[in-house]
Amino acid sequence: MTAMKNRRIFWRAAPALVLLVLILLLGQPRPLAEDQLLLRLVENQRQGRLMQALYQAEALAARDGWTPDLLRLAGDTWYATGDLSRAAAYWSTLPDEPALLRRLADTYIELQDWDAAAATLERLLALTPDDRRAHYQLGLIQAADPAAARDHLLRVIADPLYRDTAAALLDVIETTTAHLPMQIGIALAELGLWPDAERAFEQAAESDGPLAEALAYKALARDRQGKDGRADLARALELAPQNALVRYLDGLHRRAAGDLTGSLAAFQLAAALDPTNPAYAAELGAAYRLADDLDQAEEWLKHAVALSGHDARFQGLLDAFYADVLPN
Repeated sequence: MTAMKNRRIFWRAAPALVLLVLILLLGQPRPLAEDQLLLRLVENQRQGRLMQALYQAEALAARDGWTPDLLRLAGDTWYATGDLSRAAAYWSTLPDEPALLRRLADTYIELQDWDAAAATLERLLALTPDDRRAHYQLGLIQAADPAAARDHLLRVIADPLYRDTAAALLDVIETTTAHLPMQIGIALAELGLWPDAERAFEQAAESDGPLAEALAYKALARDRQGKDGRADLARALELAPQNALVRYLDGLHRRAAGDLTGSLAAFQLAAALDPTNPAYAAELGAAYRLADDLDQAEEWLKHAVALSGHDARFQGLLDAFYADVLPN
């Protein structure tokens, strides 16, 4: 909603800019009758009739050919309608220049067209080699490929905006000896970078896995973005029904979907399959709390604290439980 609102604001705020572009498009004076297309385009832009404006842009292109300014205008208008794929298609035909490549890269990232985003960022860095944001974004996209990602991440590790993420990913790259895409995905998930995490888990599923766990994590990443992770999770459960981590992630998925009964059953299985994992015990306690079984909730939260060696994070969950259920 915010992105769409920003696009509307852009068009309300930029009629003078649009008019200037159209004046540049006009070139040599034409007879008044021939310029009705241009006049209609101006009016449609002013009134926010974007689809009509696009029709007029196509008509102008049929008459005069696609000029760079008209291609940019068409791309901008498609972007304002919310059709990012069509916007990118027009912008991608224009000559390279930094502002355009920045906007195009951001659009590909929003579309999660990672290959196109990476290629565009490479072109941007060819023009502006010190662009830290471009290095950061390319480092994220290529994080599962250490040879490609390391230099980009090192270039931004001193920047406060990117330091924590770059350091976390470099640590994984330098210390992981197997299943790198999977570990990169987990690091990105812990940072809340769910689109990038989904890409890493997909790479893990396509490379050295472990396949069932990679699919289950991919489902979680999709859930966190408001996508549908059910197909990936169903495949993970089919591949590894006795895998504690897969059952744990199934519990998180079902809870997010509002299936509290199914979530409780999944966490029970996870805790039974791996009885020494404090995270599984804690989530089972939370599931019992949501089911209003306070005795079992307390028991499992206390068990999680014990399993963790009294880790402050699990003690905090137990303290929060007592604060919530006990009278003042």
